[in-house]
Amino acid sequence: MIAPPRKAESRGLTLIELLVTIGLIAVVTSAVVFGTGAVGASRVRGAATMIAGAIRIAFTRASAMSRPGRITLVMSKEDPRVVIEETSDTLLVKKDDTAGGAEGATPEEREAIAQAERILKGPRAPRPRFSPIKAFGFDQPDTGDGRPLGKGVEFRKVETDHSPDGETEGRAYLYFWPGGRTERAAIQLRATSSTRPDDGLTLLVSPLTGKVRIVQGAKSMDPLREDGTESDREDRAF
Repeated sequence: MIAPPRKAESRGLTLIELLVTIGLIAVVTSAVVFGTGAVGASRVRGAATMIAGAIRIAFTRASAMSRPGRITLVMSKEDPRVVIEETSDTLLVKKDDTAGGAEGATPEEREAIAQAERILKGPRAPRPRFSPIKAFGFDQPDTGDGRPLGKGVEFRKVETDHSPDGETEGRAYLYFWPGGRTERAAIQLRATSSTRPDDGLTLLVSPLTGKVRIVQGAKSMDPLREDGTESDREDRAF
């Protein structure tokens, strides 16, 4: 008589096996979390480098071509981007002036400018009109709308001399003048997935040379000296 086969004995996980499983889960989870953060930080760094290059191009072009220029920073959630523009008109930038003394780039800005001018008396010089330029990759073949920041990167805030409180939506402008001068500026970037208020990078722009210093976190503009100027010695620190 043949004995029936014995059923396989079932057993639970040992303590060692359980610890090994938990350890593997922790390693995989950490790799995913930190890997995603590293990718986001890398993209923010790439966007900061691109903007620094755009500032150098605009500064050099304004000095060499003797034309006022500006960098338009489009702070759209859907498609944040950077555009280099210039004009042959006379440019006067006033503090807290919509569009920085130039013609508005959007219907909302043009309406705000029109309302402000309606309450002013006396003749006013026409506002300069800016147009995008093609320079070193900052030209889209069809639209001329500059270059996007890249996936997963956005502007947090942009401070300039003519807008010291900073812009957090719409458009922000950084102006350049012939002869080699620009505005102080602090351009704050972050990953769209960021949840910490001090994440990201800030580009600090020197008004004397147009040089850019990239620092960690959300920083405001460097303060002016008491006499309202910055020395060449201080500027070389960039």
